Amino acid sequence: MENIHKLRKFYKLKEVERTAPVCGRKESAAEHSWSSLILADYFMSIIKAKIDRVKVYELLMYHDVVEIETGDINIINRAERKNKKENEMNAMKKLKGDFPNAIKNKVWDLFVEFEEQKTVEAKFAKAIDGFDAEVHFLDYKKDWKGWTPELVRELKSWDNVKEFPELEDAYEAILSFAEKEGYFNQ
Repeated sequence: MENIHKLRKFYKLKEVERTAPVCGRKESAAEHSWSSLILADYFMSIIKAKIDRVKVYELLMYHDVVEIETGDINIINRAERKNKKENEMNAMKKLKGDFPNAIKNKVWDLFVEFEEQKTVEAKFAKAIDGFDAEVHFLDYKKDWKGWTPELVRELKSWDNVKEFPELEDAYEAILSFAEKEGYFNQ
């Protein structure tokens, strides 16, 4: 039972609210992780790059676990994001002790890999992480107020997106659609 109780720590991700709306409430970080997994699965089915699917799934599954301690910090809140990496590293060190021994080092290693952005899988997972919000917000046009295509590119791991032409094409299609449909002009 001890390890089951330790696994329950991951369930706390369901309680972390993001700024994204979902049917009159806020999206949870766990929901974001799930939809990121769906996007990754689709794009890994069509991209030409050689990529380890399981590694990407694991990176996305655990990429926001640190938010159990830190909460979600909105991408637009630059002041709160100033010390984000340091705060998240400290939070993950604390969390690591709460996880079952069988997976705590794996979760730590995946967190570090995602943060360091040195592998193709980490870059792809980061690109998907940012892309998920754009797909999500297609259902919430009014929430694009104040955004521009340039701001989206600046904030959403655009360098990583450009490494995967199929993902970049989809991203550009969303931005074109949003411009055409008046998402940016509110």
